[in-house]
Amino acid sequence: MKSRTEVLTKKIKSYLKRMQVFKSEEHKKLETPFLAKARKNFTVGNLLLNISEQEELKKMIGLPADFETYDWVIIVSYYSMYTSALAAIARLGFKSKSHAATIAVLEHHYVNESKSLETKDLHKLVKAYAISEQLITKLIQTKTKRETAQYDATPEISKEMAQTALNDADEFITKLEEILK
Repeated sequence: MKSRTEVLTKKIKSYLKRMQVFKSEEHKKLETPFLAKARKNFTVGNLLLNISEQEELKKMIGLPADFETYDWVIIVSYYSMYTSALAAIARLGFKSKSHAATIAVLEHHYVNESKSLETKDLHKLVKAYAISEQLITKLIQTKTKRETAQYDATPEISKEMAQTALNDADEFITKLEEILK
C-alpha cells in the first residue's frame, strides 16, 4: 500500500499535468496579497455575523428583524481559509486553480514534509469546504427548480455552525500567518 506522501506526490503531478496547479518562482510574490485577502475575507465574515446578530445594525441598514445570513458567514469563512492556503502554497512557488489541488499541495508540503501544520488544521479547511459544497448543492438545486423535497437535502444553517466556521477560519489563518512569518 502506498504511503500518504506517495499518494499526494502522484496527485500533485497529475494536477500539474492537467494544469490545475502551476509551479513557478513568479508565484511566490502572491503570498502577501493572498494573506491580506484572507484577513479581509475573514473580516467580511465577522461583519455578516454581526449583521445577523444585531437588531440595531439590521434597522440601520434597512433589513427586516428576522434577517440572517449564516450561510454566507460559512461561505466567507471557507474562502478566507482557502485564500490563506493559497498564500501558503504561493510561498512554495505554486499557484492553483483547483480547491482539491490546493489542499493536496498544502498537505504534502506543510503536513507531511515540513510538519508546520497539524492534520487537525488541514481538517478544518476540509470541513469548511464540505459545508460550502452543501451550500453550492443547495444553490444548484434552487437554480434548476427542483422539487422542495430536494431543497431540504442540505441541512439548515445555524448560528452555531456559522460561529464554528468563523472560529475555525480565524485559527487556520492565524496558524498559516505564524508559519509564513
